[in-house]
Amino acid sequence: MSIQEHDVPDVETAAAEDEVVPTSRKGALIGFVTVVVIAVGLFAFALFPRYQTATAQVSGQRLSADPVGQSAPDFSGVRLSDGSTMKLSDLRGKTVVVNFWASWCTTCQDEAATIAAAEKKWRAKGVVFLGIDSHDTNAGAATYLKNYGIEFDSVIDADQNIGAQYGVTGLPETFFLDTKGTIVQKYISAIDTATIDQLVTATLKAG
Repeated sequence: MSIQEHDVPDVETAAAEDEVVPTSRKGALIGFVTVVVIAVGLFAFALFPRYQTATAQVSGQRLSADPVGQSAPDFSGVRLSDGSTMKLSDLRGKTVVVNFWASWCTTCQDEAATIAAAEKKWRAKGVVFLGIDSHDTNAGAATYLKNYGIEFDSVIDADQNIGAQYGVTGLPETFFLDTKGTIVQKYISAIDTATIDQLVTATLKAG
């Protein structure tokens, strides 16, 4: 009996088939692993807090522990609200309340609603409140402002350059500046309504 051709396996065809199967499986495995790695990376990126990067420029003498009577160091920084740049010296001629805060600061949270209400009250009398957001995340800062109804401008102090020049050792701290940019009072820790009213009134009288 003769052996027909289809009963004898072709060596080259068999070898080719042996190579194709592992290669396709390997390619599928690589593709799967790639997709998983990308998905994990995107998930981690979404969860990882994105800290602010805007660096403020500061000039003037560094303040002492008791800065009353000293000139407030000028600074230029990026507004949280719209990304534009502003300088403290642009507010010269106005009474200014400078409040150092951060969304991660629980003591800042204790005073946030009070500060927001006080700003609305004193705004009509020409007093300007200005926040300095220290080493914060974009999402955290945005949520903080929204939750507490804060409407006044805040400047990003990602590297805490402004805080260092003002001698800030903790948050919150609040500085009261007269129309010449001289510090009339400094208050450490969460501030209440009565104290804000008292210190703003004293600052207005100082000129």
